[in-house]
This record gives sequence, structure tokens and C-alpha cells, in this order.
Amino acid sequence: MKILSIANQKGGVGKSTLSVHIAYAAIEAGLRVLLVDMDKQGSLSLSFPAPADAELGLFASRLYVPGAMETRPQVLNDHLGIIRADNALLSIDKAENEVIRQPGQALRQFAADYDLCVIDTPPLLGIRLMASLAAADYVVTPVSIGLYELAGVADLMATIHVIRTQGFNPRLKHIGILPMKVNSRSTDARQALALLQKQYGPIILKEALAERAPVKKAIANRRPVWTHTSGEGHLKAAHEWRAACTAILDRLN
Repeated sequence: MKILSIANQKGGVGKSTLSVHIAYAAIEAGLRVLLVDMDKQGSLSLSFPAPADAELGLFASRLYVPGAMETRPQVLNDHLGIIRADNALLSIDKAENEVIRQPGQALRQFAADYDLCVIDTPPLLGIRLMASLAAADYVVTPVSIGLYELAGVADLMATIHVIRTQGFNPRLKHIGILPMKVNSRSTDARQALALLQKQYGPIILKEALAERAPVKKAIANRRPVWTHTSGEGHLKAAHEWRAACTAILDRLN
């Protein structure tokens, strides 16, 4: 099982939307996927409601408790399981640094059941974000293109560096920065994207994602944007999102 964290300490950049679509793309590729919702807002959890007969399953806060997991992830179907967000996550960021390694150890207990684990991280620098990075083999950083959003990228890059160099997870590989919600008609957006490319050129993924209404509609209908396509804008969104998710999955190999 490979573990991928979707990480940015800024909220509203599209982490959950990207996590959902990567899960859909991985399932379509024949992979067994485990989703982990580390964000108390629970957007990832909302995207995948439980079947009527499903057991409650493991909650994310329990990943920080040492020892064998007595409860398993909730099974949604033969190819998909989920560890949902819960209220107890709020207390995790007050814990000591010793718990940072614990989720990675806990998740490895499910390695025989899944091929890919996708972790949706919280929108803040703290224990939960660091633990998600410490657990991961790979991390991808979705970034909205705007002045305020770009200001936090350096902090996240510094956190990734700490995780790699301070003994938490030296194997962590950064897939790259994925530009999100790009408005090619906006001069400010073009300038912000140019600034991002100037600062982080080699790690900027070329599969930038424009801000398109069909993506929100697809999420509301709990399906990937590349299904039930209708209209030119929807087709463009479908092509862009499938290309981005495929590129990310390819980089896991």
C-alpha cells in the first residue's frame, strides 16, 4: 500500500476535491483505495456516504492511539474503504510530538487490504498535518493561484523539509505543486502563477486545473467530473481533471 497525502495548510484550495478525484481515478485503474479524513470539516467523509448496512468503522482520531487497531476502516465497497473524521481530531493538535509517527504505524496495519491510501489533511500547520506527512510515501500540494494563497507555500515546504530531515519520514517524496482554480482571464492570476513558477519552477506540475463550475456540480452529485459530461466547459474540466489525476497516480510508480 502506498500512502499519498494531499497537503496545504490553507483552506479552500481544493484538497478534498483533489482527494476525491484521485480516489475515483485510482478505483477506475483497478486499485483498492483507503481514504483517511484528517480534516475535522469532514468534506472527504461527506463525499462518500456510508451504505445502509455498513458498520461504523474506525475514526481518524484513533490512529493516534498506540497499539493494534481493534476496529477496521469502514467498507464502502470492494474497492473502497474510509477512515472518517471525528470531533476528537480537534484535541490532537494539543498532543505532544511523540504522536506524529503513530498514524503511519497504524495505517500500515491495513496494507494487505489496500493498494493506495489517500490522506486529506487539515487546513493548518499542526500535529495532524505533520502526522499525515510522516505517514506518507508521497505528498502533492494543491495551491490556489492568488497572492494570499501563495504566501503559505513556503511554510509548507519548510514543514516537508522538517519531516524529511528530523527523522520523522526521510522517505517522503514531494510529487509537486498542482496549480488549482486557475483563472486564465485574470491578469492577477496570471502574474501569481508566473511568480509561483519563478519560485518553484521544477516542482510545478504542468497539469494546472482551471476553476470550472462543472467540478462543483460533480462533487455535489458525488461523482467524478469526467462522467455525465455535457457542454464544452464540462468536457474541458473532464479532460483537465482526468489528466491531473492520472499524472499524479503515474508519479506514484
